[in-house]
Amino acid sequence: MNNLIANIIQSEDIGDIISYVLDKLYKNGPESTTDMEILSYLKLYQAEEFNIHEARVLNYMGVFYKDVKPKTLKEVVFRQYRSYILDTYDNNYTPVQAKIIKGIKSNKCFSFSAPTSTGKSFVFMNLILNSNNDIVIVVPSRALINEYYHKLNELIDDKSVNILTFIDKINTKHTIRNVFIVTPERCRELFKYKNLYSVSMFLFDEAQLSNENSKRGLYFDSIVRRSQKAFSEATFVFAHPFVKNPESQIKKNHFQIQTSDSIQFKQKNVGQIFLCSDDEWNFYHFGIDKSIMGNRKIKCSFDPIEKTIRNRGSVLFYISKSKIYNRGFLNQFAKYIDLCSEIEGEKIDYYIEQLKQYTGGDTIANKNYYSQMIALLKRGIVIHHGSLPLQTRVIIEKFTQDGLCHICFATSTLEQGINMPFDVVFLDRLESSKPLSVKNLIGRAGRSTLSKEFDFGFVIVSSPNKMSNFRNIMNQDEVLDEVSSLEKSEQRDDDYNDFKEAILNDTYSDEFNLTEKDLEKLSSESTEEVIRNILNTLFDGEEILSLNRLNQDVRNRLELYQYFRQLYSIYLNRQLEDGEGNVLDTAIKIMLWKVHGKTFKNICWYRYSHVSKTNERIRLEKSGRSTNHITAEFITGYHEIPDKNHRVYSLFPQGTKASDVDYDLIMYDTYDFIDKLIGFKLSDIFFASFMKYFIKSKDIRAEKLSKYIRYGTDNERHIWMLRYGMSFEDIELLEPHIESIDSEEIIFKDSIFSVPKESRLSVERFINEK
Repeated sequence: MNNLIANIIQSEDIGDIISYVLDKLYKNGPESTTDMEILSYLKLYQAEEFNIHEARVLNYMGVFYKDVKPKTLKEVVFRQYRSYILDTYDNNYTPVQAKIIKGIKSNKCFSFSAPTSTGKSFVFMNLILNSNNDIVIVVPSRALINEYYHKLNELIDDKSVNILTFIDKINTKHTIRNVFIVTPERCRELFKYKNLYSVSMFLFDEAQLSNENSKRGLYFDSIVRRSQKAFSEATFVFAHPFVKNPESQIKKNHFQIQTSDSIQFKQKNVGQIFLCSDDEWNFYHFGIDKSIMGNRKIKCSFDPIEKTIRNRGSVLFYISKSKIYNRGFLNQFAKYIDLCSEIEGEKIDYYIEQLKQYTGGDTIANKNYYSQMIALLKRGIVIHHGSLPLQTRVIIEKFTQDGLCHICFATSTLEQGINMPFDVVFLDRLESSKPLSVKNLIGRAGRSTLSKEFDFGFVIVSSPNKMSNFRNIMNQDEVLDEVSSLEKSEQRDDDYNDFKEAILNDTYSDEFNLTEKDLEKLSSESTEEVIRNILNTLFDGEEILSLNRLNQDVRNRLELYQYFRQLYSIYLNRQLEDGEGNVLDTAIKIMLWKVHGKTFKNICWYRYSHVSKTNERIRLEKSGRSTNHITAEFITGYHEIPDKNHRVYSLFPQGTKASDVDYDLIMYDTYDFIDKLIGFKLSDIFFASFMKYFIKSKDIRAEKLSKYIRYGTDNERHIWMLRYGMSFEDIELLEPHIESIDSEEIIFKDSIFSVPKESRLSVERFINEK
């Protein structure tokens, strides 16, 4: 068999091609990318003939959830297998899903690899539903946390099960077990409470994160090691996409071979057709295996992107973050953006209003606070990347899953297992250095549906010159490292080495999430002097100075920033460079805004007004004068620190017109500061510093500031509300409806039922219906 793409399109040898692919499918299952390509081409170009054999295809694939009746003796064999699985597991699992269940139940550690469409989430959901003990789900991103959270809330009606996106001991009067859904960074809190939980299972989803050559990879492995020590009786499950050696997790983490197992699954539930495009938006078919599918690309008679959008389907454009930030994608893909007209109706208005309330952005062009991200959403066009505020990501992912998304412009955040399938995936970028990421994105093409038909999607690369590179990526094996970064001897900076040493020697503080060496530095006499200076500068008596007083006393404010620089320098064991200092100053400013109760929207407004000189422009416009000459103010953008090589520069280039300041960029940058720098790095350092000082000195100001740093408030009632998963926005809305709250329970007033259900989602599981 060769030149099958051309033969199928030209209706040549169709009977032989169908016999060929059915025979392979019967013998091997849906393992071959090429077999699935052939089936997809037959479905697309020979629909009438394919329809005759479609039931047989589905039975041979083992997609038993489609419940297709057998018509031949061979199909009856598969029907019997389906009956066996149903009798054994009380569910219409596919053969792959059944093997995953068996592997988990038969081993203390089970590590597997499977394509993105194999339905592992369905298996996990049933395991969680039927468990009697605590379960910890570890995922690489906060966006994936929310996907699990919403699925589990729909699945588990029993309110005696806590479903939490953080680790805490709450609602104890009404809870019999907990399901924790956390990132590796959030999982660190588990070990503070290790004696209070009975964890029977750890599910590490998208476990290839352990292969990252960064501190995140180290952190992932550290969580596995600490979990093994703290919960030695638990079962450990590792799930990866497209990995050849899932046994790497067993080897690198030293699980016992006798009670561990691993499997690489290659079976797929959906087919895919591969194309390339040229600069004129012409499209060409090409196959992965040239010896079977054909050596030459073949012109496609239609535009699959345009056809999908017109048919109310959805298209993912994988682009660089820089094209989102500089808005280059608007011109590049204008042809398809123009196909998306504004959506009318209450549903779209609801999503838009949610985003306006949370981000502070507006949809009126050429006005202050204009958010192009929100404005595009009105046309079913989604923007998705790692600097989107978490709540924004949650809203737009619901928006997509609600069928409102026609186009999604995304960066690599969609690699991380978020369940946002598309009919077409267009790869504007093809990163050979990240083949696993590329394959994960490709896995988004094609929806696995419950309908009794063969499902397939389109994958398009942006140039014919990329076909060879694409084939290489598809054909190569993805192999994970079998030695943990914790145990590698290569040179890293002192920060990494201290962290590794603490994990390996069990000298990492569960209470403060820092190494013993870090805590020694943060408890020194020089640290105590700096802390006293901070407290004396920031407090008037036992109360924190108001923002007005801080802003009016410039000298005092600058001294405060300098003291925080000194404190961070003690932690690093070196002086900060100017670029690092600028980033830290901005982080402290944002942290102080949060201490004073300012919401995310407020902080974005403050920063936007400063850089765009809003008040000055409004004053000139009121007097009828031009504002075109006004340029944007300097503003420090987010950058990961420590980084000695970071230089001082503004988020907006010199000469940018004040009226051209992009509100979305301010929003993304602010979230990066809050989430990646303050939340992930600085809060632990500063919390430990002030709390250790309080323990020694009993200075109530230090305890108060430590609470502000960790929670954003020292109000005990508000802290409990935050610990129950409410945001500051929720607190403002829901506090009047709460009678009392503590570790045991929340008691609500009857008035809680007057709050719209969508506004009380964060506490819905804690409300007992009258």
